[in-house]
Amino acid sequence: AMMRWLTQRGHGDADAAQGASRVITALSKTLASVDGQWVLQTRSGAASELAVAALAGVEINTHVVDRTFTEDGIRWVIDYKSARLGEGIAEAGLVQQAERYRPQLERYAALFRDEGLPVRKAVFFLALGRLVALA
Repeated sequence: AMMRWLTQRGHGDADAAQGASRVITALSKTLASVDGQWVLQTRSGAASELAVAALAGVEINTHVVDRTFTEDGIRWVIDYKSARLGEGIAEAGLVQQAERYRPQLERYAALFRDEGLPVRKAVFFLALGRLVALA
């Protein structure tokens, strides 16, 4: 199905097959990992691909939050990244990669400011099945 979807969007057969393989690998890693299972578990009020419109001056901006939920009184805002990182990447390297997305996650966290809960921001690296929370 993924190969067909990619082909329908103009990718050649070889690129579509490679892309579909990457998706299957990322999905398998996610579902097999403790972090992936935790992120995806069913929670009341959880949302995936949550589109939120926010007023910024005179403009309305739409943000799409990959995954958000509350647990133990904390709002989690998680962004999925499909970057190909080496299996042996050290924790410090993962944190450094996650930090690159801090501005985006800060914007998403601001969408929940009026909720009155503390917000934890994290990046989930699909190819590794690893969640990296930002301090």
